[in-house]
Amino acid sequence: MYEEHSIIHAGPIPEFWALLTEEQKRKVAVMKMDLKIQWLETKINDMEKLIELKKKAIADIRKVQEMMK
Repeated sequence: MYEEHSIIHAGPIPEFWALLTEEQKRKVAVMKMDLKIQWLETKINDMEKLIELKKKAIADIRKVQEMMK
């Protein structure tokens, strides 16, 4: 499985790539960009959730601090 993963991220196999038409190469490039965009959107979504959790934690800490005064 690790080998498959590295092949996907290393780019197409040169012999295979040479067999593709320019249109097919373009489609492959677009698919790779779409996958990268989806991955980035997922990462951004995860980061936004963490930010919201941190904001909530800060608000809770402030409430506790006010109660202790």
